Amino acid sequence: MKKKIGIISVLLVVVIVIISTIVITNKIRNNQVNTEGIIAYMYQSDDGEYFQGNSTKWIEDGYILDVDQSKCNNAENSKLDWDANSNEVLLIANKRTNCTLYFDKISDQEKFFQNLLGKSGDGSLLYHNSLLTNGAEDNGYRYSGNNPNNFICFGPGSENYSSSGTCPVENLYRIIGYVPVELSDSTKTKLIKVIKSEYATHEDLEKDNKDGTVDYDLNYTKLKRVNIAENSEAFYWDEDYDNTWGNSSLYQALNNNDKSFLHNLNNWSDKIEMVQWNVEGHDTSELTARAMHNIENDKQQGAKTQVPARIGLIYPSDYGFASEPKSWEYKLCNYDNSKNDEQNENNRNRENNWLFNGVYEWTISRDSSYEDVAFGVKGQGDVDSSNDVGCSSGVRPVFYLNSNVTLSGDNGIDGSSGHPYKVR
Repeated sequence: MKKKIGIISVLLVVVIVIISTIVITNKIRNNQVNTEGIIAYMYQSDDGEYFQGNSTKWIEDGYILDVDQSKCNNAENSKLDWDANSNEVLLIANKRTNCTLYFDKISDQEKFFQNLLGKSGDGSLLYHNSLLTNGAEDNGYRYSGNNPNNFICFGPGSENYSSSGTCPVENLYRIIGYVPVELSDSTKTKLIKVIKSEYATHEDLEKDNKDGTVDYDLNYTKLKRVNIAENSEAFYWDEDYDNTWGNSSLYQALNNNDKSFLHNLNNWSDKIEMVQWNVEGHDTSELTARAMHNIENDKQQGAKTQVPARIGLIYPSDYGFASEPKSWEYKLCNYDNSKNDEQNENNRNRENNWLFNGVYEWTISRDSSYEDVAFGVKGQGDVDSSNDVGCSSGVRPVFYLNSNVTLSGDNGIDGSSGHPYKVR
């Protein structure tokens, strides 16, 4: 009899252990999570510090989960995420897990994109959390597809733009997304990332002399006109065949002298944030956009090379995620449609990618297996590193708007090329 009782006791212990280690998924929406653990709610105040809420419920309005800071004591079996579509915390956790959830105050920029996300019926604006298949999983917002309404009017001459007027072509930029970035002081945040709609010309990268002439003998220019697009020119990545971004001719032309792209923006340059550009690079484009994104953000390699600057270029993953989500299954080297399912005519990696313009274009990322090669988007639509940095390709400057910049979408302004968002 005692032996039977002993066996029953052991079985009960096993059952209890199994029950206590069952992993469950909870959605928290203004109520306490359904676990036997303890949930602590920490809220960001106006000065950036956190205070603990005195309720078992979280304050829904005006806050968003800080996924990086929020932690559970059983990290191996616990995962926290945020669903911007439903404004919910997603918690996958052991029933006895204790968690501390940190909520950040929602910025005006985040509110803008949350509002757009609710209106984006065509799926052109996507929220990249863990629920998005093959996405970046960084809780950023990105535009994808053929031709989303993601235009802004930016730069000298844009001050008087309104819905009743026209934004000059040279002032048209497009929003890549509202994405995580590291500032020059190592602070991590999210900012609006934009790219110049048209390719740069020497007027963008050189300042005319007072007599109306232009200096063509500057080392960083080495301009070579090619037929990439109307009134556009191609530039060497680096005239000395060195793929170190911080030393490159193109980096200098965009940032560092009185004839640079940044200088020519005049007082509009004050709206651009100084950020850390990840320029370690990689040795292959035989990766999906998500895999390349992880490499670019140092999630799968050791040392990370960064260059603080205001102006840069797209990353290969920016180009990859700009295509429709179906394309994210494919490697970036196959974005020329060469490896597509011939039976699926709708799977068009390059035609459904708003960043594809049918020309050769530089990215900021070097090919780390060589000293003189960088990645670029080829005219066929794939990402490759077949050209050395002494060759010429198109350039579209990229930058992040600082956190106090807001976008206006009122009075008929819808982000289309004819009615781009106004920058304030």
